Amino acid sequence: MSNFKGGNGGTERMKDFTQYIVYLFFRLFLALVRWFPMRLFYVLSDLTFFILYKAIKYRRAITYDNLRKCFPEKDDGWIESTACKFYHNLSDILVESLKGFSLSQKELSSRFKLANPEVFYEIEQKYPEIIVASAHCGNWEWGALLIPLLLKYHTYGIYKPLSNRFIDDYLKKHRALWGMHLVSVTQTGFMFRNSAERRAYFFLSDQYPGKGRKVVEVVFLGRPTLWLGGVEKYARRFRIPVYYFGIRRLERGRYEVFAEQISSNPHQSEFGEITRNYVRILEQEILNHPDNWLWSHRRWKNLAE
Repeated sequence: MSNFKGGNGGTERMKDFTQYIVYLFFRLFLALVRWFPMRLFYVLSDLTFFILYKAIKYRRAITYDNLRKCFPEKDDGWIESTACKFYHNLSDILVESLKGFSLSQKELSSRFKLANPEVFYEIEQKYPEIIVASAHCGNWEWGALLIPLLLKYHTYGIYKPLSNRFIDDYLKKHRALWGMHLVSVTQTGFMFRNSAERRAYFFLSDQYPGKGRKVVEVVFLGRPTLWLGGVEKYARRFRIPVYYFGIRRLERGRYEVFAEQISSNPHQSEFGEITRNYVRILEQEILNHPDNWLWSHRRWKNLAE
């Protein structure tokens, strides 16, 4: 209880107390499922799928609307089949993320196949710093744990802090044990300070950018789309090469990771070129594996088409 803030009197203390109780239940749940074998996690995933897709219909309207507008040539059968596969994948990601708290680094690494290991080797040999632009494809949660194991860099990931500060602190400490140091999105600029460290900066760049931020507009899956400008901004300012890291699902609990260069000399590129290259790679991945992306995200909100 010593971590509780004094704050604004009783209201803040009650908020902290409530968050702490939620945190204790979270840790208890992790302790209980720690010893579950993977096959039992996938039974839990099937139950989660039924709840999300059939029972509460979690964001089904958003998912169907996104799919229909991005693939207007597809019939209802294809839309429903792709949505169903997506929800199965999403359910697997949720339970696999829980298992990630108890997986060893060796076991996690064994669940990934490198599609082009020569590119990862080239990155390490050529660049003291890189920016990794990834996306919500495959299991991005496991991907964030994997990156520090793939590359011999001090790795930093941009994230939005959780509202529960106790769980947030726990997640940051857990990721740091694996070599991924989480940095709040509000502190991104400080992360690029001068350092002798070999560094990799990890961005999930396909999220809705929100209001009031510098954005880049690029057509994506046939739709005008706003993109976060952070990768573009920092790559150009600090002359850091940019790579796309993608994750493809091979089967349950098995993934393939690949790297593709987005820009080797970002300071020489035109504004928007880095984002366009990123979108081109992501779009092709989605066209090849449409159920592998996060369709339940409100990606195109507040954008007139």
